[in-house]
Amino acid sequence: MIDAASRYPTQMGREIGQIPAAVQRVLDEPGQLADVAAAIERAEPRWIMIAGRGTSDHAAVFAQYLFETHLGLPTGLVKPSVTTVYGASLDWRGGLVLAISQSGQSPDVVAVVEAARRSGALTVAITNEPASPLAAAAEQNLRIHAGRELAVPATKTYVTELAVLAALANAVRPTPALAAGLAALPDALRDTIARTREWLSGPGAPAIEAFAAADRALLVSRGFNLATALELALKLKETCGLFAEAYSTADFMHGPLVLARADVPTLAIRPDGLMGVDVDATLAAVAARGGRTTVFGGTEMADRPDGLALPHSLPEALTTLLFVVPGQLLVEAIAGKRGVNPDTPDGLGKVTLTR
Repeated sequence: MIDAASRYPTQMGREIGQIPAAVQRVLDEPGQLADVAAAIERAEPRWIMIAGRGTSDHAAVFAQYLFETHLGLPTGLVKPSVTTVYGASLDWRGGLVLAISQSGQSPDVVAVVEAARRSGALTVAITNEPASPLAAAAEQNLRIHAGRELAVPATKTYVTELAVLAALANAVRPTPALAAGLAALPDALRDTIARTREWLSGPGAPAIEAFAAADRALLVSRGFNLATALELALKLKETCGLFAEAYSTADFMHGPLVLARADVPTLAIRPDGLMGVDVDATLAAVAARGGRTTVFGGTEMADRPDGLALPHSLPEALTTLLFVVPGQLLVEAIAGKRGVNPDTPDGLGKVTLTR
C-alpha cells in the first residue's frame, strides 16, 4: 500500500485523499441518522431553516435544493445577525432548524439554535465536534465523522457535511435511487481522486497554468452544484489569494457575463441532464467572448477537450459530493504553482468566531 503522505505532498492533499473513508464512516453510522429522522417525523415540520458560515453555508445551499426536491419542504438560510445583532425575537414554532458547523464553536450559529429551540423549533446540529457548544445547544446531533482536519481549507469536512445531509434526507424519505447512490459514493470518490490526479499531471496542466497566472476567475453551475461553484470560489480566494466569484448560470447570463474574457478563466461544473444543457449555453456565451473554460462533469462530458469527465451512476444530488473533489485538487495545484502553502493561508486560522 502506498503511504498517503508520499502520494499527497500537502496536508490539504492528504485530507482530500481521506474523503472516501470519511464518507464511508458516515454511511456506517445509520443509528444516529435513524434517531434524527424519527425526531423529524414526529415533529412534522412545515419548513426548514439552516444556519452556517463559510464552507458550511455552501453545504446549506446544497441542502436547500436537496430538502426541497426530496422532502418537499420549503427551505431557507438563517441570517444569524437578525438574532445576534438586531436582537429580533422570531417565532420558530412548527419548523426544523439545522445548524452546520465543522467546529461547532461560532457564537452566532449557536445563538440561533438556542433561540430556535426556546421558541419551539426542532433543532439539529451537524458538526465534527460532538463536545462543542453547538452540539450542546441543539436537541439532536449528527456527527460528520471526518476525523481531525489540520489544513485551514475545509475539504473532507465539507464533503462529509454533504454526505450527512444526503443520508439524512434518505433516512427521512428513503428512495432506491438515493440509497444506491449513497452506497456507491466511497468507490466513486476513490475513482474521482485517481482520475483527477492523472488529469492534473497531463491534460489538466493548462488549467493549472491559466488559473495560477490570473488575478480573477469565474465559477458557474446551477442547481445542486451551485454549492460546488460557491465552495470552489471560496477555496480559490482563501487558499490561492485569487479573486474568484461564483454564479448560478441563470444569474450569470443576467449581467455578470460581461466579466468573461480571455484573461479571466472560467471553471464550470456540468452535471448530466437538463442542468448540463443550461451550463453548455453559458459556456458557449463565455467562449464567444474569448473566455477560456475548464469543465468538470459526468458521462456527457466525454467529448469535451477542455475538462475532466467523471463517469458515474449517481443521482444529480450526489454529484455535488463528487464534483467538488477535482476542484479541491485543482486548487491545491494552483496554490503550489503560485508558490503559496495551501495548508496555512496568510492571515487565516482553522476556526473563525463571528457574532
